[in-house]
Amino acid sequence: MAELRRRQVFRAAAWYGGFAWLSVEVASTIFPRFGLPEWSVRAVIVAAALGFPVALALAWSFDLSALGLRRESNAPPVEVAEATPLAPLWRIPSFWIALALGAGVAISAQQAWQRIVRPAFGERPGIAVLPFANLSPDPANAYFADGLHEEILATLARISGLRVISRTSVQQYRHPQRNLRDIAGALDVPLILEGSVRREGDDLRLTLQLIDGQTDEHLWAETYDRRFENALHLQRTVAQQIVAAIGTKLTPTEDRLIERASPTVPEAYAYYLQALAHWNPMAAEPELRTAEGLLTRALELDPAFALGYALRARVRVWLGTTVDGPNADSDVQRAWLDIERALELQPELPEALAARASYITYVERDPVRALPDVDRALTLAPNDADTQDIAGLTKRRLGRFDEAIAHFQEAARLMPAQPQHAMRTFETLEGLGRYAEAERQRQAFAQRFPSWRAAAELAGFRLRFMATGDADGWRTAFERLAPGLPPFLRAFHFSHLSLATGDLAGYAAFLEGVDASQLERAADRDVELARTYAALGDLARARPFLESLVDEMERSPDGETLSDGAIALVLLDRSEEAIRAADEAVRQTPESRDAVNGSRVAVRRAWVLIRAGGERAEEGYAELQRLLGAYRVQPRAFAVYSPGVLLRDDERAQRIIREAIEGQDRAFAAKGVFTSPAPATDPRS
Repeated sequence: MAELRRRQVFRAAAWYGGFAWLSVEVASTIFPRFGLPEWSVRAVIVAAALGFPVALALAWSFDLSALGLRRESNAPPVEVAEATPLAPLWRIPSFWIALALGAGVAISAQQAWQRIVRPAFGERPGIAVLPFANLSPDPANAYFADGLHEEILATLARISGLRVISRTSVQQYRHPQRNLRDIAGALDVPLILEGSVRREGDDLRLTLQLIDGQTDEHLWAETYDRRFENALHLQRTVAQQIVAAIGTKLTPTEDRLIERASPTVPEAYAYYLQALAHWNPMAAEPELRTAEGLLTRALELDPAFALGYALRARVRVWLGTTVDGPNADSDVQRAWLDIERALELQPELPEALAARASYITYVERDPVRALPDVDRALTLAPNDADTQDIAGLTKRRLGRFDEAIAHFQEAARLMPAQPQHAMRTFETLEGLGRYAEAERQRQAFAQRFPSWRAAAELAGFRLRFMATGDADGWRTAFERLAPGLPPFLRAFHFSHLSLATGDLAGYAAFLEGVDASQLERAADRDVELARTYAALGDLARARPFLESLVDEMERSPDGETLSDGAIALVLLDRSEEAIRAADEAVRQTPESRDAVNGSRVAVRRAWVLIRAGGERAEEGYAELQRLLGAYRVQPRAFAVYSPGVLLRDDERAQRIIREAIEGQDRAFAAKGVFTSPAPATDPRS
C-alpha cells in the first residue's frame, strides 16, 4: 500500500476517472446533436474502459515531477521513518476520489450505452406485430400465417417489459398502404415487427424483422426453417431473440409462461382467430353467438385448447349477463364449466383467470373476491387489453374509479384502433360528474375515431346540458346527424334529448315505435313507457307496462328488477309491497359491492319511500340528499330523467334537487367548467 501511495497510483486513478467521466458525458450528449454515428459514442465508452488499466500501469512505471517524466526505477527513494505507521486505506483522500469517479464513470457509461441501444424506446417499449404476409403458393394457407402471427403476438404480450399492441388494432395494417413510420405513429409505438410465412408441403419458412419505427432502421432479422408440425412452437425462440434485440429481459415467471402448450391443431386455431374477430363486449347478440359457435368448433377439433375455453367462457359470461333472453342461465352455467376446464388444462393461464374474475364480478356479484384473479392475470399478461378491461370493470364496481379509468386507458393504449375502451373512460367520467375531463376525452375520441364523430358531437351537447342546463342547438344537431347514426345510437341520443328538453309526449311516441333491441336493455322499453305515461298523468296507458314490470320482478328478482318493480308498485297504489321490494333491492345490490348500480338502486328506494309517505318518508328525503351526485345519479340528470321527473310535484324533493344542482353549478363555475361555446356543428361529421 505504501508503494502504491509513493508511486501516486491512487492520484492517477482519480484524475483518470474524472477525465473519463467527462469524456463519456460529453460524447453521449454532444455527439448525437452533431449527427455523428452511434458507434462513435460506443467507441468513447470502450476507450474509457480499456484506458483505465493502461493509466494505472503508466502511473506505476513513471513519475511526473518538476524534472520531467522519469521511469520509477530511477526516481530517488523516499525515506519513511520506521516509527511512522502507514495511514489506513480508508483515510487516503485520493482513494475515495478514485472510487467515486470510478462509480460515476460506470453509471455514465451504463446510461450512455442504454441511450445508444434503446435511444427512445423507454423503460417499457411499445411494439406492434403486423400481420404476417402469406407467401405460400396455396392461398388457403393464409390461416396458418394468421395462427403464427397470433401465437407470437400473444407470447410477446406475456412480457411485462414490453407494451404490445393488440391483434385487433394491427389487423388494419394487413396490407399497409402507409409506411412504417406512419404506422408506428398511429399506434404510438417505437418498434414494428413484420414478417412473412411460406409453406410448401411439410416445409415452412418464417422470416421476421424488427424495425425502429422512428428511423426505419432494421434492428434484428431472422429466418426460421421448420417442419410444419413444429411451426406453432416457435414462439419461445422468437420472443427470446426479440427481447435480446431490444435490450429488455424475461423474468423467470415469464420464461416459464411462454413455454405454455400451443394449439396442436392448426385448423382449431383458425376457428379461434375467426372467433376473436367477432368477440367484442359491445357486440350484439348475433355476433356473440357466432363467436361462441366458432369456438365450439375449435374445441371439438382440439379438446385440450385451454385458450379456446377461456375465450368461450368470456363470451358466455357476457351473453348471460348483458343479453335479455331465455338462455341467460344456461350461458352462465356453461361459462363456469369452460373456466374450470381451462384452468384444469393450464392453471396459470391469464385469460382463464380473467374470465373467472369476470364471472365472479358479474354473475356472483362479488368483485372483492374477483380481485386476486384480476391481479394475478395482470401480472401474467399486462399487455392483454381484455384483462385490463376486466380489471377496470371490477374496480369500477368497487368504487375505485381512478384505478378503473387507468385500466381503461391502458386497454385503449394496447388496442388503439378499437373505440370501446375509450368509451368506458368517457362513460365513467360522465357518471362521476367530472364533465370537464369527460369533455376532453370526448374531443380526443372524436379526433381518433372519425367514424364516431357524429355520436361524439351529440355527446358533447349532453355533457353541456348536464353541466350547465344549456340545451341550445342540441335538437338542430340531432336532426342533422341522426340519419347517419346506427339505429341503437339514434335511439340512445333521441331519448336523452327528449328528456332533457321535457318532451315527454315525443319520448312516449318514440318508445311506442322503437324496436326494443335498439335500446340498452330490451326491458328498458317497458320501464320507460310506464314511467313516462305516469309522468304525463295517463295512468290508464301506463298500467299494462307497470304490471309487466311487477311480473318481471317476480320472475327474476334481482336488484334492478326489484327496484323497477318497486316504483311500479307505488304507482299501482301497493305501497307496502313496494317498500319491501325496494329494501330487498338495496340488500341485493349494496353500494359497497356495486358502486355502478348500487347508488341507482338506492335512489330508487329513496323515491319509493318519499312517494309511499308514512313513517319512512324522512328516510327517503335524507337518502335523496345523500345520493345526488353519486355515480350515475347526477342532480340535473335525476331531475329530468325517470324516476326523478315523477317527483316534480313534491316541493321538498324539488328543493333538495335544486340545491344539489346549484351546488354543482357553483363548483363548476369556480373551475371554469364549460365556459366555452356549445360544441361546434362540423358539417363533415
